[in-house]
Amino acid sequence: MLHDSVVKIGQSILQVGPFNDRIYLMLLAPEDGLTIVDELTNIAASKDVSKIFAKIPESHAASFLSRGFEKEAEVPNMFDGEDGVFLSLYRYPWRRELGNMDELDNVLSVAKSKHGKGNVSTLPISLNMRRLLPEDACLLANLYGQTFETYPFPITDPEFVRQEMDEGSRFIGVFEGDQLVGAASAEVSKDGLSAEMTDFAVNPDFRAMGIAGALLRALEKDCDETGIKCLFTIARGCSYGINSLFSKGGYEYGGRLINNTNISGSLESMNVWYKSL
Repeated sequence: MLHDSVVKIGQSILQVGPFNDRIYLMLLAPEDGLTIVDELTNIAASKDVSKIFAKIPESHAASFLSRGFEKEAEVPNMFDGEDGVFLSLYRYPWRRELGNMDELDNVLSVAKSKHGKGNVSTLPISLNMRRLLPEDACLLANLYGQTFETYPFPITDPEFVRQEMDEGSRFIGVFEGDQLVGAASAEVSKDGLSAEMTDFAVNPDFRAMGIAGALLRALEKDCDETGIKCLFTIARGCSYGINSLFSKGGYEYGGRLINNTNISGSLESMNVWYKSL
């Protein structure tokens, strides 16, 4: 499967390509702040993508907002005490149209009604949990391939998974014997102060066993012990399970990213949730 490319512009890191039909500014280097908006719009025009999406410190937002970007979500204290904002520019009107607004609103309402109630996080005695290592990459890639029809990053490629581990992402897995039946990761920021809780997958035969809750709790404990202050996630807006997982875990709703991510076969809107440690 063809995935989008991760490239550097100046010292900033982007994901760009037709798979998600977008540019995603994943990491803004401060020294690129004055020129990056022009760079993004020029690349978007040359690639003819329909959305530009940026995750940046709030102090850099003005130059984006003045050029037509809009704030879709925010996460307090994402960048060394400074709030993070998610900004989007839609190059075509269809990209911002929502055909499933009622469904998305209902998922969000249900999730918010469960805020802070806590998740089941005690695993059955037949299951065990541990940190995943580079030698587990093939097992992990296979689980993701069974779980997601499509995904915004090539997590079904063992080599990509190993690279993510090398760059600081922490993967935890749940096993029945030698079979990997659930996994998730904490993708730690370059400054080590925030982490995206992501890549949650549970084998359908092992649902409703508390696996997701146990994974989330373990990742949170790991992050807390290493000085990470801010946790956030970008969750599928149409998933009752994943949004309720984070809301029950005490995460706050930060906003909706419209038609943002190619996941499970189509472009989907995503919800941002956050939690301070």
